[in-house]
Amino acid sequence: MELAIAEPEQGMLGRSAPMPGVRRVRRRGPLLRPARGGVRDSGLYGVDLTAGCAMGCAFCFVKGTMRDPGPGRLLFDPGVVEAIGPAIDALDVPPRRVVLSPSSDPLPPIREIRAATLRIIEQLLERGIEVVLMTRGRVTRDVARLLGSAPERVRVAVGVATLGRSLSRALEPMAPLGPRRLKGIECLIEAGVSVEARIEPLIPGLTDTRENLRPLLRELGRIGVREAMAHYAFLQPAVIPALREALVPLGHAERLVDLYEGGPVFSIGEAGATKHLPLDARREGLARVIAWGAEAGLIVSTGSAQNPDLPKLGATPPAPEAPPSKPRSAPGKGAARAPAPV
Repeated sequence: MELAIAEPEQGMLGRSAPMPGVRRVRRRGPLLRPARGGVRDSGLYGVDLTAGCAMGCAFCFVKGTMRDPGPGRLLFDPGVVEAIGPAIDALDVPPRRVVLSPSSDPLPPIREIRAATLRIIEQLLERGIEVVLMTRGRVTRDVARLLGSAPERVRVAVGVATLGRSLSRALEPMAPLGPRRLKGIECLIEAGVSVEARIEPLIPGLTDTRENLRPLLRELGRIGVREAMAHYAFLQPAVIPALREALVPLGHAERLVDLYEGGPVFSIGEAGATKHLPLDARREGLARVIAWGAEAGLIVSTGSAQNPDLPKLGATPPAPEAPPSKPRSAPGKGAARAPAPV
């Protein structure tokens, strides 16, 4: 195996940050993984170009799974581009949709991996396969052009929780700052690509505040985003130390575990057992986010996957006004009148 430090793209990082070591390896497991809990003939698959993630997000659940190669390590198989075609051909039923990437980020600040992502997307689109791209990375114009070449087969979800530099650098040190991510979203919308903003993680008293979210929601509405998904962060043993350390400069580390005291524990996918904010606090916080989103022209919702105990919440467009009712003729003499409404 060859050890190599990949070269970051110019302008990707908003500050000087240590790049993770990228180890080139030969992939042993399957490239295409069927959706968890589904069956292979459902046609839904996921592809992770790397084991581990370059973004270094303090809240990332992958730290607690078998897919994490360890702190500061990123495993990448350069042969993945040539392998995707044969992997598809080997399936009895070809994929209907492929998600990039369930357990990593397909657009890290590493040129070699980003290039591989684009080449895989090209091959998927050429085969008529739908692509779902999930990222906190920088969406450049070349990415938007490629995705815009087949907008009917593409969906993109971009994670962003703040426009503030200090919050972003504490929580997601290798990701581009929020304003740069919004520029990428704007490029996608101009290219005709369907985009969902993922407002996560919400951390009580930190990223879920009016001061943090209303500027973000207003900007999302201004550039043309119409739908957003919001979720509160969940805790697991592998995440808590890194998240608390990240929150120390923000003065929020000691409050973190206390805020989740008494909250439920659920099993969520590969994350396993996860601790959640108490139900009432989650419900009230999400209701505020939904209301602020509506003010900005956004429909903000939250799904049941991360909130099994909470019915799906979300703003809905106002219902059309009912047509005016026909005037009723006056009741005849001696006729009974309907009782007045109470």
